[in-house]
Amino acid sequence: MSDLIPVVIDGRRVEVERDTSVLDAAKRLGIEIPTLCYNENIEPYGVCRMCVVEIDEGKRKRIAPACVYPIRWEGLVIETRSERVIKHRRMLLQLLLARAPEASALWELASEYGITEIHPRLKKRDDDCILCGLCVRACAQLVGLHAIAFEGRGTERRVAPPFDEEFSDCIACGTCHYVCPTDAIPMIDEGKKRILPRWKREVHMATCKSCGRMFAPWEQLEIFAKRTGADKSSLKLCPDCRGT
Repeated sequence: MSDLIPVVIDGRRVEVERDTSVLDAAKRLGIEIPTLCYNENIEPYGVCRMCVVEIDEGKRKRIAPACVYPIRWEGLVIETRSERVIKHRRMLLQLLLARAPEASALWELASEYGITEIHPRLKKRDDDCILCGLCVRACAQLVGLHAIAFEGRGTERRVAPPFDEEFSDCIACGTCHYVCPTDAIPMIDEGKKRILPRWKREVHMATCKSCGRMFAPWEQLEIFAKRTGADKSSLKLCPDCRGT
């Protein structure tokens, strides 16, 4: 008995392993589905809903986020750009744009769906954060820390360090900065310091004793040494010089 399950996406048939997400199945066919809260290195969360698709399960059709919908049985017929899907994505984009009106990534997506302005009935907010949670999940799952988290509810919900103060558990590695889809987390390397204004975090950078290049925050290097058992003397060299 085959472990592969056939599924039809936009009229094209593909066989995938059980529990493969619709998003991954579509990628195998070269079908692009927009995402904002998805990163292949982080466990899917399905919160931004931009990747919604229309799924015909036989008895009913439903709208579901492609990144967290697992393929578990035969006969699924999936449309990634049906009229219903486009309507949902347009509505979601309007809501996201109202929250983050200066986010260029949102406007790029909006232009693909014919949106040129924010709906006048929506209240605009002055923030680029769309609460996708990528930074929170990256900090926990990739870095192994919990330096930032969601706090508050409803329209007051946001991401912040504990008690909204500088938090020493943050090693200023910049992972949150790199995964953010809307550039809402600025990272400034200035002089011998790295500053993450959103988290009120400022740390000193290590300078390579061989080439003189600043290459990482000391807090990050100390965590690396502790986890790997590496000789602390090696922390004084950047990766390039350490390899020579």
